[in-house]
Amino acid sequence: MSSKENIGRRVIERAAVRWFQWRGDPVARLLKSETKANPYPLYDEMRRRALLRSPLGTWTTANYDTASTVLRDRRWSSSPKHQKGYQPKNYPSGDPRSELPTADLLTMDPPDHTRLRRLLSGTFSPKAIDSLEPWIRETVDRLLVQVDPLQEFDLVETLAYPLPLAVICRLLGVPAQDRERLRAWGQRLATTLEPTSAPDAEIRTRSSELALASYLRDLIHTRRSDPDESLLSSLIAAEENGETLSMDELVSTASLLLVAGFETTTNLIGNGTVELVTRPSLWQQLVTDPGGIPGAIEEILRFESPVQITSRTATEDLELAGETIRQGESIVVAIGGANRDPATFERPNELDLARANASGHLAFSLGAHHCLGAALARLEAKIVFEELTHRFPRLHIAAPPSRRPLLVLRGYEHVGVSAAHEPPH
Repeated sequence: MSSKENIGRRVIERAAVRWFQWRGDPVARLLKSETKANPYPLYDEMRRRALLRSPLGTWTTANYDTASTVLRDRRWSSSPKHQKGYQPKNYPSGDPRSELPTADLLTMDPPDHTRLRRLLSGTFSPKAIDSLEPWIRETVDRLLVQVDPLQEFDLVETLAYPLPLAVICRLLGVPAQDRERLRAWGQRLATTLEPTSAPDAEIRTRSSELALASYLRDLIHTRRSDPDESLLSSLIAAEENGETLSMDELVSTASLLLVAGFETTTNLIGNGTVELVTRPSLWQQLVTDPGGIPGAIEEILRFESPVQITSRTATEDLELAGETIRQGESIVVAIGGANRDPATFERPNELDLARANASGHLAFSLGAHHCLGAALARLEAKIVFEELTHRFPRLHIAAPPSRRPLLVLRGYEHVGVSAAHEPPH
């Protein structure tokens, strides 16, 4: 496709999206800025039917039972290669993008997906996660001891970003002095998960993708000759049925773990803190009884899911919620909407720390693509809220929090908090 044809196609796509937004199409309206700021009213509209067909050519659901069915059923794939009209990217000879991995754990099908998850499972086993607790607690202490309790501080910059980034860099064996570079690359790459019709979206992230891939290749070469106790060294040495991981598989896995490993946990910490401290009685409840923190984390995950949207493609003709889905058709699964389905969660728009079925949320997905790092995210959040409630029992919002203008990854860019005085009435 020529540059002129490519630009023309994108202009038509953007015009079509605006048209369907005006007509009220729910999938098109997901891209609107007001939806990104508060998607829940749209989810409520979508949920009036278990399954909706968009004129844009995709299905969508915010219904808990329908979403759960899709996420569990392996006939629904997360790989784009099953989509109608899919064409793999074909870069010209010498284009550095031709060296980028073509798939990762999020978009792989079995048997490759099964093999990679098996190799990673030991690192994220309960025993391995528990062994990290002392180091994570020491890291939280080191970050919070720098806070002046008499001054306002940004929770995101002080804790919500640095902690998950430090944890995943430790797992991957990334030197501490390189963390900020990886954070910058990871933040830009996180936007590639967003549904967008912007013509320059790929251009904006390309340099970060290339830079991160180059960095990881260099690190892999270093660890081949000088292995350490990191996950990356373990993956390099891993072998199954006589096969080791290719360079593409190593780079794609490390890249995914990096981005997913700190972006989602950052959102969990930021979202949870805002929701709790803006409800002082709930914050005080955890100050008094820190034993309730694990349950509170499950309710936060349900109420403000760090990942709001995912998608799947039918690999064969399927029946779903009374509709026939054809092979190659896709569905947008609104995880954040399913987690507020009143048919599953009573009073879903209320943050209830005593909710008995809060852990039934879909925040970490289900089935083959259930989040490998779920236990690690829970542990990091548990330690953070234990330390915050212990050190800052009067913590409150000091400035209006600013959200990142994203839909898929829901979180805050800045959260100004203070522990010095009681919040204004």
